[in-house]
Amino acid sequence: MPQLDPAVFAPQIFWLAIVFAVLYLIMYYSVVPKVSDVLEKRQNRIANDLEEAEKLQREAEEARIAYEKALQEARANATATIASRREAIKLEVEAKYNELSQKLNAEADEAADRVRAAKEKALDDVRAVSADLCKDILSRVAKLELDDAAVSKTVEGKLAMAVKEKANG
Repeated sequence: MPQLDPAVFAPQIFWLAIVFAVLYLIMYYSVVPKVSDVLEKRQNRIANDLEEAEKLQREAEEARIAYEKALQEARANATATIASRREAIKLEVEAKYNELSQKLNAEADEAADRVRAAKEKALDDVRAVSADLCKDILSRVAKLELDDAAVSKTVEGKLAMAVKEKANG
């Protein structure tokens, strides 16, 4: 192998040094600046992105705090509105209830008056019919002719006794 011949070591080492120096200079002046520039740009971009991310994170945190504050205010307003509306509805319902209660009480009083009047009329009719019936029975059975006032007075007394007994017992 000729490259292992010690007589050609010196020229090989010389050319090795020249090729190494040329490649080193090409790398140093051509490739290394480009790689350094790319690495520097990458580092700057990463630093800028980190700064931007921190800025956005701070803004997001501020927005979250503002949102939570607005949400609490909205809840408080909704609670207050609901309470005031509930109170207004309660007052309205009470007013309607009182109005309806008064109306129903008035109608009940009117109905009670009508029932009382009908009861009195019915009792008067019963008295009159009872008196006529008693007078008719006495005239047919006992062949007695009594005046209307005496028969009415007797029937009235018996009806009063019957009403008292019914109330007591």
